[in-house]
Amino acid sequence: MQERHWKKLMQITGKEIAFQSPKFCMEDLIRLELFKYNDDVQELVDAAALESKIENKINIISHTWDDYDFIFLDYKDTNIIGPLDEIVENVETQSLDLMTMMASKYVEEFKETVTKW
Repeated sequence: MQERHWKKLMQITGKEIAFQSPKFCMEDLIRLELFKYNDDVQELVDAAALESKIENKINIISHTWDDYDFIFLDYKDTNIIGPLDEIVENVETQSLDLMTMMASKYVEEFKETVTKW
């Protein structure tokens, strides 16, 4: 869970916890009485998990292209990009991933980044 999720959890329960403290422990969670807010807490946890998947996919896409070495070949008086098979495969796969992300209601936190890609 990210900081935004902890803040939402405190908003749901109406109680404060020091989730960033090194002394944060299970007792802090018990004090929140999460069982009283089961549906809201479950929705928050599900959203956090799905947002994490989106974030991981974005990171994979970003690293794919950050680390990609394009091959350029001489052609007449210019350079052209070499074999396109891998490039096209990545673009097609990642385009589908990005479209799927955009269709998710959990993309809001990452919408700008997903739109950029």
